[in-house]
Amino acid sequence: LLMGVINLSERRGAFVSAVTHELRTPLTTFRMYAEMLADGMLSDPAQRQKYLQTLRVEADRLWHLVENVLAYAQLERGNRNGRHEVLTVHQLLVRVQPRLEDRARLSQMKLEIDVGEAVGGQMVRTDPSAAEQILFNLVDNACKYATMADDSRIHIDTRLCETRVDFSVKDHGPGISDKASRQLFRPFSKSVDDAA
Repeated sequence: LLMGVINLSERRGAFVSAVTHELRTPLTTFRMYAEMLADGMLSDPAQRQKYLQTLRVEADRLWHLVENVLAYAQLERGNRNGRHEVLTVHQLLVRVQPRLEDRARLSQMKLEIDVGEAVGGQMVRTDPSAAEQILFNLVDNACKYATMADDSRIHIDTRLCETRVDFSVKDHGPGISDKASRQLFRPFSKSVDDAA
């Protein structure tokens, strides 16, 4: 029991630390740009518009972070009762594609979705909101860490695998080190380079 309590306490500490770190960047940008706009420091309308667009992007980033925190809290409480639907893979991708393309466009990247006819017509039972959030998180990571790659494409591929459909998201970024890959699925872990 004591080890369980200690483990839970450590996980909560890591959670708070990770969320605080992730909140700090957009909030700092918000504060700085809002002060500059409020104090009339920008007389050029084009520059003001650019700052307002940045504020919109940071607002989307904050919204995305809050949605992830809420989803994680639901999972921690064991609440996995999403709204499941039966739809085709094609219908699912049509539903999520605009949001994913918008995110890629913000980073001057291009989203390419490859779904074969056999896979596209395959019926799946899923929670479309959860599927969208997972794909968005992966595309968002590609946008963050592969922006300097020579090839700016992000690929979403689908494959029929016995009783399920597999989705893969690939980019042309640098990848992660062997050391970081060992911590890949630990909650709230980042490599030293990413944290910096």
